[in-house]
Amino acid sequence: MGHAGPDIITQSEPEIQIIPVNPLKNHAFIPDVNREKWLRWRNEAYTTFLRDVEIGYADKDLVGFIIDIFERCNHLFTISSCSGRITLVDSAFPWQRRESSVVFKKHDPIEVSEILSILTQPCVHRLWLIASGPILHFVADSWSSAQKLLGVAREAGFKHSGIISVRNDGIVIEVISGNWISTLLKDGDKTLVNIDALPHIVAVFNQNLLDGKKRLRKLHELVLKVFG
Repeated sequence: MGHAGPDIITQSEPEIQIIPVNPLKNHAFIPDVNREKWLRWRNEAYTTFLRDVEIGYADKDLVGFIIDIFERCNHLFTISSCSGRITLVDSAFPWQRRESSVVFKKHDPIEVSEILSILTQPCVHRLWLIASGPILHFVADSWSSAQKLLGVAREAGFKHSGIISVRNDGIVIEVISGNWISTLLKDGDKTLVNIDALPHIVAVFNQNLLDGKKRLRKLHELVLKVFG
């Protein structure tokens, strides 16, 4: 896991065993976070992130937010993030990872011409247009901080968020929005979309992308209000 660009900002993380946990069932068994180890991981993550920013490897819509988290929030940091993107994926199904390839990706609104230039090219499986919202992975220094972050995330519209693991150097929380849509453009060599409809399709996908970024700005505001 890491802050990777251009689609996810990458940061290195130490090789420490991840312990899956259902916080509703195992609340009483959640171990205390070792503050010294948490701070060490945090410092390593920030160093890696700043290097990524310097070489232009960071998602520009997240740089200010992530810097604020490291500089102003004493109980959280991030290890991976994406501000939302629009992709064209060659795969059997839009959620499939294996035997699939991303042929286009962009974190900003797209143009019809960008889709047309790829639509005329052959594809191996099916060509899917996908718009996905922001996703961030935070590391909290305590159960209390993790709970507060989940409340903030849901208030900002990231209602699919949750704790995904507990480590002895931090509690990992996935903050994710429900902004996700896809449409099938081609099946093999057969184009399935009416070219005249592309401007409307592109407008809807851009709207989805921008709505996710609006939620991200709200999350930024609330995180600083609660933790800054």
